[in-house]
Amino acid sequence: MRILYASERPPYPYFLGGAARCAHRLLVSLAQEQGVQCLAVGSADYAVSPWAVPQPGDFAALGVRGVQPNGTLDCGYPVQVLTGFPGALSDLIDRFRPDVVWSQLEGAQAVLALARAKGITGLLYVHDAEDPPAALRATAALGCHVVCSSAFLADRVAAVIGRPTHVLYPASDWCFGTVGDPAGCITLVNPHPVKGLDTFLAIARQLPEQRFLLQESWKLDDTALAKLQARLADLPNLRLQRRVSDMRAVYAQTRLLLAPSVWEEGFGMVVVEAQSCGIPVIASARGGLPESVGSGGVLIQDYRNVNAWVEAVRTLCDDGQRYQDMSARALAHARSDTLNVTHSAQCFVEVCRGSAPRVPGRVGRLLGTARRRVVAFGRRAQGG
Repeated sequence: MRILYASERPPYPYFLGGAARCAHRLLVSLAQEQGVQCLAVGSADYAVSPWAVPQPGDFAALGVRGVQPNGTLDCGYPVQVLTGFPGALSDLIDRFRPDVVWSQLEGAQAVLALARAKGITGLLYVHDAEDPPAALRATAALGCHVVCSSAFLADRVAAVIGRPTHVLYPASDWCFGTVGDPAGCITLVNPHPVKGLDTFLAIARQLPEQRFLLQESWKLDDTALAKLQARLADLPNLRLQRRVSDMRAVYAQTRLLLAPSVWEEGFGMVVVEAQSCGIPVIASARGGLPESVGSGGVLIQDYRNVNAWVEAVRTLCDDGQRYQDMSARALAHARSDTLNVTHSAQCFVEVCRGSAPRVPGRVGRLLGTARRRVVAFGRRAQGG
């Protein structure tokens, strides 16, 4: 089997966000454990979010094995960024002849439309709850497989597109063997407003006796960095650390991981990564976070209430036995079969080998529209 991962957003290791790392870990397992011939490509012209060309000094930590003369990275499978993305992608598909084209995030609809035009089965991996419903419906209408990173997302997407979807929890580089520091920092990964930055700063302000760490993930541009540094000037107990190639160094100095997200996370990969180091997690009861936290942490229902977070942090920090119990539960959750990357890769292959979903005809689309309108009417009626 041949699988082409193609997205406008540059793939790992050019982009190090959760969705990119999920794709990387899954591609590694597909290539090395499932015997799949894989190739990952993205657009060299992508300008929506900052990204960076990996430097040779970071290759070992990033898992880059080498670079070919044409610039292709060897990450256990080939990785390329393409100039003139639409035309270059079309030519590459003709040469590579994949059995499945997998896409996600920006440009997925155009990528999967190109695959369909060439008679190749597509697969959409949905990671975010913010995808516009119209775009989801249009992409699903291309007859592609639809995979979601949590049951929360799968239910939501199924209601939008009018057909069942698959649940595949994200694969990532769980950091088994790295141990969190019970006397270390309280950490937030990805200091952005949607990730609960304001809540995190307010918690640090109320707990001056604790040490806090902000770890960059999405690359901050100069303006965003300057604004954030200005906000940290009166918080001597809080440290900002720029993006690193190896998150194990972050988790090794972490006591608790906080995920105070205000948006609905699709899953929350960073949660299970921390848990794999025995680090308890306190998270918003939002989106897919209850699934990623499982029994290895605490969920905050009133997630905008800073006092609720402060109380939860104090409870774990001040009760050594409770902390140890939660640490053991965090590690057990991270080791569960459903979060195992080999299991994820096997499930992914099964989806790819399945029959392509049937594209609904005109009657089916009309019925789906009517069904959505009835649901929307019912919700409005319940609201008053």
